[in-house]
Amino acid sequence: MTPPADRPDRPWRPTQFRVSGVYKRTAKVWVTDRRTGDRVRRAQPRYDVRWRVDGRLYKYTFEQRGWADEFARRLVEDFARGLHFDADARQFIDPTATEDHDGEEEEVGVSFYDLVVDYAARKWRGWAPASRRNAVRELARACLFLTDPDAPDLSSAEYAAADTWLRDTAMPPAIDHTNEEGWHGWFTAWSLPLDVVDDDHLHALLEAFRSRAADGTPRELAPSSMARARAVLRGAFTNAVARRLIEWDPWTAVEPEAGHEPHIVDPDLVMTPDQITTLAAACAAIDPRYEAFVLLQGFCGLRPSEALELRRRRLDLDATPPKVTLAGSYNPVPDRYLQPGETKRRPLKGRGRRVTIPIPSKVAVTLRDHLARFTATGGDALVFTNTIGGRIDLSNFHRDVWKHAVAATFPTGPLRQVRRQDLRHAAITLWLNSGVPLKVAQTWSGHKTLSVLLDTYYGVMQHDEHVAYQRVEDALDP
Repeated sequence: MTPPADRPDRPWRPTQFRVSGVYKRTAKVWVTDRRTGDRVRRAQPRYDVRWRVDGRLYKYTFEQRGWADEFARRLVEDFARGLHFDADARQFIDPTATEDHDGEEEEVGVSFYDLVVDYAARKWRGWAPASRRNAVRELARACLFLTDPDAPDLSSAEYAAADTWLRDTAMPPAIDHTNEEGWHGWFTAWSLPLDVVDDDHLHALLEAFRSRAADGTPRELAPSSMARARAVLRGAFTNAVARRLIEWDPWTAVEPEAGHEPHIVDPDLVMTPDQITTLAAACAAIDPRYEAFVLLQGFCGLRPSEALELRRRRLDLDATPPKVTLAGSYNPVPDRYLQPGETKRRPLKGRGRRVTIPIPSKVAVTLRDHLARFTATGGDALVFTNTIGGRIDLSNFHRDVWKHAVAATFPTGPLRQVRRQDLRHAAITLWLNSGVPLKVAQTWSGHKTLSVLLDTYYGVMQHDEHVAYQRVEDALDP
């Protein structure tokens, strides 16, 4: 695979080019089992891009079809632009992207800032709105961290302004940010080149994520949040390797995380039915419209986003038993994270198109009173609203109601740290310990598989061997 004889050691401008296509095959590769952490060989799909340049055949392999399609598209575009082909790199290069200093050719490298801006633009359409918000947050912080050691120190106000600019202007792809003034020029000048970033930088970056908030205050990031941040950052470097922006992935030298484990519910944060009722009453003492909001999540397992989207016609309080039918959720992401045609209303997560869950009679009584006092007439009216009749803002609810009610209900002990999501955990724990069949509990909760449900809630399930033995004896008693 050498270039033409007249230019044996340098890229050349080809006269003939054709992409043969993207071909899928199966290869046995070593992977890490997410449950056990063991290295095992498994069959995985691989995608080969094959193309010809001046009669010579080339091939490059990718782990995902999207990367292969993107690489093939870029090859076609680069040939049409008249770029030169580098046989060693197996890609087209721009001959104008080099500068001659003292007779030596020096490549102009891609910076980490360039990578994250381009990576966000490429992945934006495929991400869900909430994923866009989370990815932009992690990438912006990494961009502020991976800068030249000689870069000017930023004050707290400047750091916040740069972070806001990265999130709101640099990464959403619909906005033109290529002016050379302001923060774009600053990051262009001081962001670390990709080929300089090594495993030491990444270790320091992960430690900063784990131990400090963006404003520098100490904190301990939850393992699940740490895993999401790590996945976003690693995805950016994997994309850079796939596009041949760097020759090696510095993440390969970073110690891998232990085998993936599902989220395990903390038994110390699981409330009893009496504690849920007391907490709901404390919320009602601040604003009575929030009592039913808390009770429905704590006894029926709704996610906060599902409670926000609940409509009046989805409640059947006259049925036996009373029931609620879930048909969607509401994700309150800012509008800038939405593509044209997208809305903040989302389908149910893991529950199918809709699911019906019974409502305990005591909760139904509170819901009837709530509908009469706070919910507008009409089947499409939102069940839970704020004081002006609009949709509840969860941040405002947490600040004005939740944290004060929690402090009043649980002045001491681990439940001082209870979260809104723990209402759902309490409901599912109650189902499992009350003898609800496992498949029914899985349907109500929306877990993808029964094994995920059991792995998540095994630590809070009551295991009374005596009761189990007695049930067997009763079944065998003639």
